[in-house]
Amino acid sequence: MQNTRRELGRLWGPPALALIALFNTPLGGPLLSTHSAGFGLSKYAVTSLGLPALAVIAGVWNAKRWQWLLVVGTLAKLVAVIESHVYFFSGRPGLTFLISGVGDAGFVLIVIGVLAAVRDAAMAAAVVGVQLVAALFLGLDWLSSPYRPMAVDLLLAVIGVVGGALAVYGTRTGEIPRAEPIGRRAVIVGTLAALVPTVLTVTGYLIKLELPALVAAAGAGVTVLLFVTVLAIALGKGALLRTATAGLVLLAVAAPLTLALYFSASSPQVYGPAAVIGLAAGMLAGHAGRSMLLAAGACAVLAVVTLTSTELTGSYADLKQGGLASLMIVLGVLAATSAAATAAPALIELRALPVALGPLLIGFLLGFRELIQPFLSYSRIPSQLPEADYTSLWAAILGIAAVAMVAIAALDRAKVTSPAGASVDG
Repeated sequence: MQNTRRELGRLWGPPALALIALFNTPLGGPLLSTHSAGFGLSKYAVTSLGLPALAVIAGVWNAKRWQWLLVVGTLAKLVAVIESHVYFFSGRPGLTFLISGVGDAGFVLIVIGVLAAVRDAAMAAAVVGVQLVAALFLGLDWLSSPYRPMAVDLLLAVIGVVGGALAVYGTRTGEIPRAEPIGRRAVIVGTLAALVPTVLTVTGYLIKLELPALVAAAGAGVTVLLFVTVLAIALGKGALLRTATAGLVLLAVAAPLTLALYFSASSPQVYGPAAVIGLAAGMLAGHAGRSMLLAAGACAVLAVVTLTSTELTGSYADLKQGGLASLMIVLGVLAATSAAATAAPALIELRALPVALGPLLIGFLLGFRELIQPFLSYSRIPSQLPEADYTSLWAAILGIAAVAMVAIAALDRAKVTSPAGASVDG
C-alpha cells in the first residue's frame, strides 16, 4: 500500500501543482456565467478565438507529451499574469490582447495536459472541479473586487510552472509512467472541436444581423449543440450521453453558485472552505465509484434549495446567509465534479478523455447556455443579479440533469447485468 501511495503521489503531484495556475486566470470565469456570449466580432477576435483554438489543436496532437503541455501552458500563464499587473504594453492594445490570448491558450494547454495524464475518475473530476473552484475564487466583480496582490498571482503561476517542471523530470527519470496516446479518431475530433467557440461566435453574429438577439442566441446554441453532438458520437459509444450530461450539469450549477456567491457577500472565508469540501467529496466519490448517484442526488437537492432560496433568505438584500451559501456551493461543486467522474471511465476506455472533458465539454456548456437565452430575457431585468428571477428555471434544469445522471446509472447497470454482455450504452 505504501508503494501504491508513493506512485499515486508521483503521478498526481505535478499535474495538481500545474492546476494551481488556473486560479489566476479569468478564462474559467465564464463557467459561472448564464449570459449569452454576445457574438461581437472585432479585429482582436483572431487573437481571442484563434490562440485558444490553436492550443486545443496542439494539445490533442501532442497529448502523449502531456508534461510539455504543462510546461508551455504554465509559462504562458506566468507571462499573462506579469503583464496583467505590470502593464508593459498598456499603450498598445493589440499586444495586450495578444498576451491575454497567450494566457488563455496556456489555460487550455494545462487542462488538456492534465487530462492526458489522467488514469482514473478522481483525477478527471479534479480537472473539471478545479476550473469551477477557480471561477468561484474570482468572486462577483460588482459585489467585491476579485483583485489579488501581484505576489499572490505570481506565486500561483510559479507553483504551476514548478508542477510542469516536475512532470518533465518525473517522466524522464521514469518515476512517472508515460501517458497512453489518445486515439487517432479522438485527435481528429479534438481538432474539429477547437472550432467550437468560432462556430458559436460567427453563427450568432450572422443570425444577429437579421434577427433579434435572443433568436440569434438560440440559433447559435442549436448549431453548436448539433456540431458537438456529431463529434461526440464520432468518439464512440457512451461519449455523447456522458459528455453532454456533464456539460448540462455545469450549466445547471452556474446560477445557484452565482446566487451562493451573493449570499456569502462574495467572501472567500465563506465560500472557500465549501468549495474545497465539494471538490474533495467529488474526487472521493469518483475514486470509490459512487459518483453517478451522488451527482444525481446533489443536483436534486440543489434544485430544491435553489427553488426555495427566496423563502429561506427572506430577501435577496440579505447578505448574511453564509450557511445557505456554503450548502449551495458544496452541492454545486460536488455535482459538477461527480458528473465529470461519472463520464471519465468510459472516456478513458475510448482513449478520448482530453477531447471529451476538454473542448467538447465546454462546447456542450456553451450550446446549452445559448439555447436557454429566450427563456431568460435578462435585458428586461435591470438587476445585477438577474439569475434570482429565474429560480424555477434553474431548478428545472437541475432536475433534468439529475434524471440524466440516473439514466446513465441505469444504462450502466443494464450493461453489467445483460446476459450476453452486449452494450446498451447511449
